[in-house]
Amino acid sequence: MPPADTGELRIYRAEPAAARLARGFVRECLTACGRTDLIEDAEEVICELATNAMRHGAPKGGYFAVRFERHRQGCVFDVIDRCPRVMPTLRDADDLDEGGRGLLLVEALTASWGYFRRPLKDHRVFVKVVRVAFV
Repeated sequence: MPPADTGELRIYRAEPAAARLARGFVRECLTACGRTDLIEDAEEVICELATNAMRHGAPKGGYFAVRFERHRQGCVFDVIDRCPRVMPTLRDADDLDEGGRGLLLVEALTASWGYFRRPLKDHRVFVKVVRVAFV
């Protein structure tokens, strides 16, 4: 179940600089809450998920968001886009494939990860949320 709408949220235009900006947001959040030990892994994961959101979830010129929340056991980041029909799937990438390994990285660097659809306030429009947890 998604946590309440608390924490820090940043919205990004789906353009090449957005992944770098999202990495900076990760560093800012984890530094502020004293979890600098998580920065390297979290930056890699959020950069991968931001890239996926831009490539598969945000229409050209669209937006995606990154949300951070601190919990007793660790930290949670959500990457949110407006394409709830396209859910992330792990796949076995061939040695010659240029892509397809990003979610393996996410799985390896996080304590847990998952995804779900979530309605916006009017309950007629849904977003996709990819959630990752670090402990």
